[in-house]
Amino acid sequence: MVAETARKYFLGQGVPRLTCAQAVAEALRDSCDLADDFVRAMAGASGGRAAQGYCGAVYAALQIAEKTAPEKKVEIEAFFQREAGGLTCRTIRSARRLGCADCVEQAARIVAGTPSICSR
Repeated sequence: MVAETARKYFLGQGVPRLTCAQAVAEALRDSCDLADDFVRAMAGASGGRAAQGYCGAVYAALQIAEKTAPEKKVEIEAFFQREAGGLTCRTIRSARRLGCADCVEQAARIVAGTPSICSR
């Protein structure tokens, strides 16, 4: 459900349209107890503007994991390397394996997965 909610935020389907990083953070806001400031800050981390050019969805997932379960960062990075072809926005877009909405959905899915990173 969280993954679908993130996709809806990114696409603006019945909810305000958000950037990729914001969509991941907003979908996980309640379950991960994310502050409003954190969610707002994610607006500037999309479209390759995150640190090191990271995909915004990947970046948001990594930032949430850093706060709650740092050991899950390896899982997030491995998934996107394998399935999307990289971690940066430019690399993922060039590989054309996953679209932006798919990255948003998958990033939220991994964070909300079983066991949830945020259930600690």
